[in-house]
Amino acid sequence: MRIVFLGSADFGIPALRALRQRHSVTGIVSTPPRPGGRGLKLNDSPVAVFARKENITPVYTPESLDDPLFIESLRSLDADCFVVVAFRLLPRRVFAIPPLGTLNIHASLLPSYRGPAPIQRAIEAGAAKSGITVFRIDDGIDTGEILQQAEVAIGPGETTPELSLRLSELGADTLCNVLAALERGDNRPYSQQHAAASKAPKLKKEEAVIDWKLPASVIFNKIRAFKPFPGTYTMIEGNRLGIEWARPLPQCGKTAPCGTILRTAPDCFEVQTGDGVLRVMSVKPQGRRIMQAGEYLHGSRLRERLRFS
Repeated sequence: MRIVFLGSADFGIPALRALRQRHSVTGIVSTPPRPGGRGLKLNDSPVAVFARKENITPVYTPESLDDPLFIESLRSLDADCFVVVAFRLLPRRVFAIPPLGTLNIHASLLPSYRGPAPIQRAIEAGAAKSGITVFRIDDGIDTGEILQQAEVAIGPGETTPELSLRLSELGADTLCNVLAALERGDNRPYSQQHAAASKAPKLKKEEAVIDWKLPASVIFNKIRAFKPFPGTYTMIEGNRLGIEWARPLPQCGKTAPCGTILRTAPDCFEVQTGDGVLRVMSVKPQGRRIMQAGEYLHGSRLRERLRFS
């Protein structure tokens, strides 16, 4: 099968690698180079870097997906279908080109968690399961007919990078199963239950601030969901302190004002929340590296009864 791959993030590389082993990848569409790092040097997307390393051509990086010249170039690739993984919203003029349609790998069990941050929002919500949906793109946002789904359990302490890695590999396998069924002509798509849909909106920097009035379990879910962006932090005596890892303790209730440091120990410190206690094990002080909580306590003025703001 002739396939054009559209994507930018690392999440899509396992799928692209699997496609190359079984099909003919006739072109790549990715995001334009963006400035980043020291000196704001222009950097290609991970997918574009992989494509050039593996000599996959052509690689298109259009600023606008509505550009008539770009669309004509896509048509000239004569693909049977397009595959989209972690990319931009496509106009109908693009997704309607291939005869077998445009397939998308989405990192949730649709219609749950439609939108750009399904992995993070599922972990943030404390969901017990996630998965992969391969669906055919239509005019909505993650609303198209489902071709196949695969489910996984979310570990009780699993973080976004850990779950993302597992789902990227599962997405590659599920996509290959779908394409094989399409080649055989025995795939049976079905409509989503739109009334059961939930959203997974884009993450915002301001979400990183810890609200100590929330229960310890909720704060813990945010810590593991918001790795690596936007992270989680609190303020102490005017300084920012990143909370890199922590665990909620089983006790419930509240014995001190929210944000109060209840106890310090050689390897951790414990903070009162709106319901229960959060034991903090690693931190990132402002302008410094990530370190274990015990190391931070040894060189800081953090003590019991101080209160995070």
